[in-house]
Amino acid sequence: MFFENFSKKDVYLNFISFFISLTILSMILTTPTEVRIVLFTISLSGLIFLKGSIDLLKQILIKYYIYLIFTLICFISYFLYLDETFPFKNYPEIENFFIFFIFFILLNQIQHHYLLILKYCIYLAVIFLSFSLPLHLFFLESSMLTATSFFYDFEAESYSNKSTLAIYLALLFPFLIFELSKKVNFINTYSIFIFALSIFYIFSRTALILTLVGLIFCMLSFEKRLSLSAIFISSGIVFSIWFFEITPKKYNEMKMQTNIEYFNSYSYDPKSLNKSFSTESARFKYLKNSYEGFIEKPIFGHGLASFRRNNPVFIDGGSLIRYPVTHNDFAQIIYELGLIGLITFFGMFFLNLRSLLTNIKKTESKIMFVQILLLILAINSINLIDHILFWFIMAMTYKSFRDKKIPKPN
Repeated sequence: MFFENFSKKDVYLNFISFFISLTILSMILTTPTEVRIVLFTISLSGLIFLKGSIDLLKQILIKYYIYLIFTLICFISYFLYLDETFPFKNYPEIENFFIFFIFFILLNQIQHHYLLILKYCIYLAVIFLSFSLPLHLFFLESSMLTATSFFYDFEAESYSNKSTLAIYLALLFPFLIFELSKKVNFINTYSIFIFALSIFYIFSRTALILTLVGLIFCMLSFEKRLSLSAIFISSGIVFSIWFFEITPKKYNEMKMQTNIEYFNSYSYDPKSLNKSFSTESARFKYLKNSYEGFIEKPIFGHGLASFRRNNPVFIDGGSLIRYPVTHNDFAQIIYELGLIGLITFFGMFFLNLRSLLTNIKKTESKIMFVQILLLILAINSINLIDHILFWFIMAMTYKSFRDKKIPKPN
């Protein structure tokens, strides 16, 4: 299905692509740490053996210097501002910056196999969702789709992970449109259906907006087949909304039910659902605190993890609720890393976008361009810089090597 001949190189490449996709999915779902480590080790080892002849040190200094600088800034900031009195569990997993940076470099070495790797991501996600979605709705009788991998009790599922899963699906959605534009068949049509249905039932507004924006970008791509596919999918979504009478009010009611289910409390305030769009919301307060902290230390910031340390949330009785994050990577960076961190962070996106613009007439590059734009939008409402999803999308959308003539996957 994925390759035209059965040479050892083809088999090995498919093997690595499969494990890369499985690793990404496992780190998005609520999966045991041991499973994640095993899958990630297999993927990393496979990439090292596949591209072992590459002079990685030279590549890091020439092609990936901005990414290296950003990673070093994170490390230096972390150790300079380390506070031993602050609970270590509330620090970001600093080792993630290092291992995901190495993963990013090795993965980018085979970026010209973008089609193959993304196909594995799509098909593994489709297989999982085809099992998970009906199980949630009919067996678990859940009002929402969570990110459980079914290793743990459903009651212990992390609420935040489902948002990451939804964003992952939204970032893959433009590639699905691309696949449908190439070939209209059952697999591609079903994949679009199960993705759209899953994104809806996760009830993530961010993912919903990203999906719609991705559709609009594809419509405006100046590619006839891609535009027609996006219009066709949009028409199906509009028809479904009309047929099932999904209004903003009804959507809010359904989302409220998911919050009641998760928090296991009918005392959950319905007014808080739309509060996030107002200046009274906690997220707006976090943005305000980030800006004020940036004004205090605009050059180097307050140090990695300092936002959590400096902005604890207490209840009226004085008990600590949590150490929050900003839910916005740009806000987090300006507070913790200042202008130095923000400039290098923008530099990473600049390199990716510039590398795609040099060959933007190619449909594949346009899809990557849409994905990187959606990632930029996504991190305005979620923190991903220490998550493998961020580094995966960055690796897949950075064309640091010239296109090679390789057999295209079927």
